[in-house]
Amino acid sequence: MVRRRTWWPWVVGAVGVVVLVTVVALVVGAGAQAAATSLSVVISAVAGLLSWSWHRSRPAAPATRAELDQAAEALAAMVRRQWTEEAAAQGLLDPHPLAVRWRSGQAEAGDHVRMVGRTMAGRSDDIHAFATAFRALPRRRLVILGEPGAGKTALAILLVRELLRAPEPGEPVPVLLDLASWNPHREPLAQWMARRIHEDYPALRDHDTYGRDAARKLVAEGRVLPVLDGLDELPADLRPGALAAVNHAIALHDPLVLTSRRAEYHRLVEETDVITAAAVVVAEPVEAADVIDYLRSAVPPRRVAAWQPVLDELTERPRGALAQALSVPLNVWLARTVYSSPGTDPADLTRRNDAEALRHHLLDALVPAVFTARPTAADPTLPDVRRTAAARWHPEDAHTALVFLATHVKRQRTDGIAWWDLHRSLRPDPAGPLSGPVAGAMIGLGAGCMAGDYFHWALSPLARLVCFLAVTLATAAGAGVVIRLAHAGGDPEAPGRPGPERRGPRLAGEVLRRAGTGCAVVLVLAVVMGAVVEYWAEAVERADTDIEVTVPPYTGIKAGAAWALFMVVPALGTLCATALRRRVRPRRHPTGGLAARVPRTLLYVVLFWLGAQAAGALLYLPLRQVTGEPPTRIAFLAPAEDLAFVSRRAAFRACVLLLIAGVMAGLRLTGGSSRPTRLDFRAPLRLLATMLPACLGRGLLFGLGLGLALAFIAPWGPLVSWPTRLVASGGFGAFLGVLFGLGLAVLRWARVPADLEQETPQSTLRGERTAAVALLVFALVPPLAKWFIAFQGHFAGSAVQPVDAVGRWLETLEANAAMGLAAGLLAVSGTAYFAYREAGLRLAAARRLPSRPLSFLEDARLLSVLRRVGPVYHFCHAEFQDRIVSAAGAAGGAPQRA
Repeated sequence: MVRRRTWWPWVVGAVGVVVLVTVVALVVGAGAQAAATSLSVVISAVAGLLSWSWHRSRPAAPATRAELDQAAEALAAMVRRQWTEEAAAQGLLDPHPLAVRWRSGQAEAGDHVRMVGRTMAGRSDDIHAFATAFRALPRRRLVILGEPGAGKTALAILLVRELLRAPEPGEPVPVLLDLASWNPHREPLAQWMARRIHEDYPALRDHDTYGRDAARKLVAEGRVLPVLDGLDELPADLRPGALAAVNHAIALHDPLVLTSRRAEYHRLVEETDVITAAAVVVAEPVEAADVIDYLRSAVPPRRVAAWQPVLDELTERPRGALAQALSVPLNVWLARTVYSSPGTDPADLTRRNDAEALRHHLLDALVPAVFTARPTAADPTLPDVRRTAAARWHPEDAHTALVFLATHVKRQRTDGIAWWDLHRSLRPDPAGPLSGPVAGAMIGLGAGCMAGDYFHWALSPLARLVCFLAVTLATAAGAGVVIRLAHAGGDPEAPGRPGPERRGPRLAGEVLRRAGTGCAVVLVLAVVMGAVVEYWAEAVERADTDIEVTVPPYTGIKAGAAWALFMVVPALGTLCATALRRRVRPRRHPTGGLAARVPRTLLYVVLFWLGAQAAGALLYLPLRQVTGEPPTRIAFLAPAEDLAFVSRRAAFRACVLLLIAGVMAGLRLTGGSSRPTRLDFRAPLRLLATMLPACLGRGLLFGLGLGLALAFIAPWGPLVSWPTRLVASGGFGAFLGVLFGLGLAVLRWARVPADLEQETPQSTLRGERTAAVALLVFALVPPLAKWFIAFQGHFAGSAVQPVDAVGRWLETLEANAAMGLAAGLLAVSGTAYFAYREAGLRLAAARRLPSRPLSFLEDARLLSVLRRVGPVYHFCHAEFQDRIVSAAGAAGGAPQRA
């Protein structure tokens, strides 16, 4: 469907032009030079606005038939590769698989046979014949029913793979989707399918190759065969609506495959209706002879003797408890996995007389069996990568992590474990392990930004760089440590915390330990800061300046003591924030949303100002020594004026950071989403050429508007006239807006995938990390470019007052680098990678997950505890997921929200 032209971009452009013309009228009285500068800015802004308005009002080009054909081929290739790998990981491609028979269930839960055309039956070990029977159905609609663990999902995977192995001309692409995340009351089935395909197969987002909305068009035109797994996993109140929505959807497009547990589906069709014209197959219990045949071929020859008692029990008692338990394919796989190591005795299976107890035993024994914690305990026949994965994690730690993940999936009502969603298990507005270093880094960069400008007129370039790094790193490390130690370190509801009767002594000891650690770290760093200030003061004393400066005794000691005393400020702020957070229940806001970005931005700007204020006081006030006064004290020439001067400079730097943050937020440089992104610089350059005008226009609009606002909110000096303020701040904002607009165009261009590679959790994490680094670089470039232009053009000292004002803002390379790093850190803090790293550290501190959760998830997949579906993980089976949560809850160990 072609998007219609919109009118609002032209309104925005017209309003912007009126605003710019008004600015010209305000500054035209400042002289010819100011008017000429403003006129050039207006011309550029008008061109950018008109270009942006034209670009925003252009209709989207619909995908052509050839592009949709390519999209269908690409989707088929990705689905085939995905489920071939998953089938191999689950052992479904063994040369001699377990035979699961599927009988027709048409009479008990299906539509009339004359509506279906024929009944259907088959075997999972002859999937080719099963797929042939499915293709023979007139409408190709199939419902797969079975008990828990009967192999419904396994049959769906094998069917998808077989249909894609030799597709017929014009046949739709089968795509297996888990129904757990679908809410039929909020989202139609076709829309949900298109969204899931768009998310799980990001290569289809390549608009240059497949056109816009390729996933939606493929679904709308019936070129996707939906294989919907797990109707029973939907809440009971949503199932009737889901069944009605499915029937409505297949009225337009015939093919469908649906899986569900047998009992739940029977209750549903009794209350509502059946799937129209769909064949129904039901899993039969696996016969003991088939289990014996499978185990004889699947068990290694050296282990056949250990399994002989099991084989004899199945032969002698084909209706006994062991045979009943192993009549479920899941239990057969569990038994083979649990008793695969040489140190285990499969004969233990014959000593249990209850099939249900045996099933629970196998589910509970899976984690200790696959996670060995000792390399020698792992099965030597396993591949090296699986032996390493088995020995890397302790069984108890692995069990705790899996319980937490299963609870997280259940609480979030998702269908998988995505690394970028782990932060949702945390309480909102955290002051976690990563927040301390980041907040400390903002304070350190503020101090370094102020110090960089003070050092340049008394120190050599090398000494200036060393002192700048010392001030920045020492302040960042000290502030980060005290913020982390000052945080209360956990939630009162967290499991494992002592009761009220034991909390007092432990709390006192914890406070003393943290205070001692903080004092030790701060005192060491205070020595560094004192040495830097002493060296700086002596350099100023030797410098040829108009101010007579005498270095008082103990300047370094006084400065170090003052710096150490300053560290109390962030510690007290953290304690107050923690106490307030415990009293007021914070509201959760989506990561990357406006409600979450604004408080974080303001907080980081305040921290940056705090560091700049501290550095200014340390490096400026002690040097205003009056000649003739006793050397043991410092007598300021004008204390109030000196303090106002330092505060004004610190606040001005904070306003510049706020300007940069506002431009980046207005341009949505971070993407405004907590989902991962990926950069690919192989996209066609003509896409960049089409995006560039609109991005530059938007950047110019936001930069100019926010720059003019800076003229009113920034603490300018009393001698700076209003025309100078407007021209200088407006030009500076327009310059930043153009550069950030260029960065936005590059990021948008590079975020378009240009290959057909399927995304994995590892590739999405690497892509998001690369995007975060690129975002940091793009935030660093504009301040450095401003310094280079001002330095080469000798802006400082220019006869033109606005040019001179801009040249004196962040005059040194170090100050601009600190400002750029602070802006980049602020931008990166809103990315999915930042949220993942913070969630990993917080969950590791709470002993819920390892500090790098993705490594554990991948090892669990290698050990067949989890399975991978695109970029997310799923539990190997819903039975195992439910059992591990219920067993932990019965033992009193169900994890609460971290």
